[in-house]
Amino acid sequence: MGLSGLSTDFDKAKTHALKFLSYRDHGGGELLAKLGIHYEPETAQKALEWLRELGYQDDRRYAEKLAALLIETKHYGMRKARYELKAKGLPAEIIDDVLDEYYPEDVIDILTELIERKYADKLDDNDYSGVKKTVDALMRRGYDYGDIKTAISRVKEDLELEDDG
Repeated sequence: MGLSGLSTDFDKAKTHALKFLSYRDHGGGELLAKLGIHYEPETAQKALEWLRELGYQDDRRYAEKLAALLIETKHYGMRKARYELKAKGLPAEIIDDVLDEYYPEDVIDILTELIERKYADKLDDNDYSGVKKTVDALMRRGYDYGDIKTAISRVKEDLELEDDG
């Protein structure tokens, strides 16, 4: 064939990978999965290594940005944040490091604030279903049951104090 300007699969994979990154940042595992649809695993891996050498893809940087979004903006709990990071193909050791950095120490305070803002009206009645709905919603966000119960108790105490005062 010669050098007639035809691209190799590696060149195509690099272009494809850059296109993915132009839309949004990706984890390495996520990029490999997307590239693996169109290219051989070795070609996809080479393209990922090329991106990393140029600094276009960095699992740690991506994990930090995603963890900040999930924990600080979406108010996800540890379990849900870990699940979401893992789903993006990030290595377990990076996930552990990043969550240790970003996960707040005052989970009960954060939960209390979240309950007061979004769920306090469900706790007004003495009916169990409102509490159950609140617990279920917070469990889906990835919070631990014990933390949720403690925060609900705190909010209920605050509501009772307001009613009395």
